[in-house]
Amino acid sequence: MKDVSYAKRGYHYVKNYGMAGLYLKVQERLYRNNLEKDYQEWMYAMRPAESEKALQREHKFAYTPLISVVVPLYQTPELYLREMIESVLHQTYANLELCLADGSTEDETVRTIVQSYLQQDSRIHYQKLTENLGISENTNAAIAMAKGDYLALLDHDDLLEEHALFEVVKYLQEYPDTDFLYTDEDKVTFDSAHYFQPHFKPDFNRDLLRSNNYICHLLVVKRTFLETVGPYQKAFDGAQDYDFILRCSEQAAQIGHISKVLYHWRCYHLSTAGDPQSKTYAYEAGKRAVEAHLKRMGVEASVEMMTNPGFYRVNYTLLSAPKICIILLDVPYLSVLRRFFKAIIRNRTYANIEVLLLLDAPVKNKLILNFVKEHRQIPIKVVYCTSACNKFVTFSRLADKLDSEYLVFLESHIEKFSKGWLERFLGNAQREDAGAVGGRIYDYRHKLRYGAKILGLDGLAGDAFAGLKLGYTGYFHKVILQQNFHAVSAKAMMIKRERFLEAGGFSEDVEDRMKDVDLCLKLKKFGYFNIYEPGVVLIEQKYQMRRKKAIRPAAIFEKKWKDLLQIPDRYYNSNLSLEDTACRVKDCH
Repeated sequence: MKDVSYAKRGYHYVKNYGMAGLYLKVQERLYRNNLEKDYQEWMYAMRPAESEKALQREHKFAYTPLISVVVPLYQTPELYLREMIESVLHQTYANLELCLADGSTEDETVRTIVQSYLQQDSRIHYQKLTENLGISENTNAAIAMAKGDYLALLDHDDLLEEHALFEVVKYLQEYPDTDFLYTDEDKVTFDSAHYFQPHFKPDFNRDLLRSNNYICHLLVVKRTFLETVGPYQKAFDGAQDYDFILRCSEQAAQIGHISKVLYHWRCYHLSTAGDPQSKTYAYEAGKRAVEAHLKRMGVEASVEMMTNPGFYRVNYTLLSAPKICIILLDVPYLSVLRRFFKAIIRNRTYANIEVLLLLDAPVKNKLILNFVKEHRQIPIKVVYCTSACNKFVTFSRLADKLDSEYLVFLESHIEKFSKGWLERFLGNAQREDAGAVGGRIYDYRHKLRYGAKILGLDGLAGDAFAGLKLGYTGYFHKVILQQNFHAVSAKAMMIKRERFLEAGGFSEDVEDRMKDVDLCLKLKKFGYFNIYEPGVVLIEQKYQMRRKKAIRPAAIFEKKWKDLLQIPDRYYNSNLSLEDTACRVKDCH
């Protein structure tokens, strides 16, 4: 059955994306499998020992909320049903109830199995529905049965770790005002023998949620908050949980995340986890859920489905066509500049731009003047740096004199730009709470060099996904998904000029290699979100790269952001290693 499922999935993929697409997908999956080959041992090592679970059962919390685990049932296979029920009843936190709404109207098998448990444990509540109302209404029926302070949503064939609810209640001791929270998860084979594909999630990431329902499982929601948000919507069946989470995210004052794998998603040939192509209608519903979310938020945008099922791209509508200044801080040779402008002109789809060149004083000669005359299609300004200050500082001091509304910092070695790259940048940068918007830059060998930044990587802050080949999508496709990060690289960055000035521009005292990260962190302090826009793809010219230098210290930056650097990056995950960019599981020893 497994081989048939893989063959079917491969056929559909080749039909839609060709053999080259399938090859890339298979190669990347093999790469991820190799990285995760020791995951099951890691998971077992991270599980609490039996002695610790015994202590959890005896532990007395100051706050002991009733947790209602709500499950809609529909023709659930006996083995999966029993394992699901027992994974709830064996929780080390005992103040719970299990609410089961059964839509298997023409089959008594589920009722018979559940009744055998009803006789053993009074915490189970069961309702046989008079008709199968669909996944949303069946879930609402289970929710209506619940009396708990918090509701934990569980699929009928999945499993909870034995200490899952203990960890939830432990979290609520410190954050009692949490409206909803979620945990990390993985997949488990049909026979419960093998755990794989761990999904280590970031803390709440609004733009990532618009790209994909990364929150998914385990979802725990405060009852009073759920009543405010409203029930599951039948119109989004197949993506009802995505719609519900999006609605929760719009109203929640406090969203929690527990960085532990506490939920196991059953993977077999009939499940979405086993065959993503099996529920095309669900992905269409997901697209509509994102569209409805954006409309409620008053955001003008369109949504398109991506190659991978269940993943989406939001195209933000341009509100106007303001003037954009493209700033080049590092022009080494005139030949590099010629290739850059050739690429800009060839890919130009946005008219209202100018280019600002910051050059060293010795470069001032007739060659530059002639170059400017040759490229009258684009207004070019030249500033010569004659002071002891570097170009970052020089630009910061003259930024308020520019008449361009938006600034784009680019590396001058670029020779290929993706179609509509400026429009993609601008659509994000025009958003009310946008800080810096970053794209992704590949070298001439098509290996990723710059993009989003992860705090703690390479010591202080490193480039996410660096080294991954063009066409590879990375850990849970994050290379190609719009999302929030603490910082993005100034090698390809757009920012509204007034926000650049509000943040004080590039800090003079901070080391050059950390000036872009410092700027982004200042923007975050002002309440802006820094956005990774992978739709902006830039490829460098072939040139003699310098040998990689040892990582230079950045003592001023480190001292300035000491408190932030001492805690795990909230847009990464504390279970992932910071030793490289492969998103491999951190060694637990």
